[in-house]
Amino acid sequence: MSEPVQDPTPEAPEREEEREGTAFVQVTRRRAPRFRSFALTGLLLAFVVSGAIAITTPPSDGYSQQALFGYLFCSLGLVFVLLGALVAVLADRRTGTRAQPRRRSRKRPGV
Repeated sequence: MSEPVQDPTPEAPEREEEREGTAFVQVTRRRAPRFRSFALTGLLLAFVVSGAIAITTPPSDGYSQQALFGYLFCSLGLVFVLLGALVAVLADRRTGTRAQPRRRSRKRPGV
């Protein structure tokens, strides 16, 4: 009978692609809180608190509830944004992870 036909070229061994001029550097990612999120949360909280106070307080002495809300929102907004940023700074310091200085990689000969 007939024998199976073999490919005249043997299988070439797979080789890894070697890239010249690249080096791997170990990088440590620093997990830090997002300051903008904390500040916006403080602003949202100031909006809710100002609205609650303006709704529950009756208008008096020429100030309407809308004016009271505006004044409260401006003043409480500033305070709560600063408090949110302070909480973010304290959370950042509490994590205790600091970025480490990068080490120089050894240059390979011939690169």
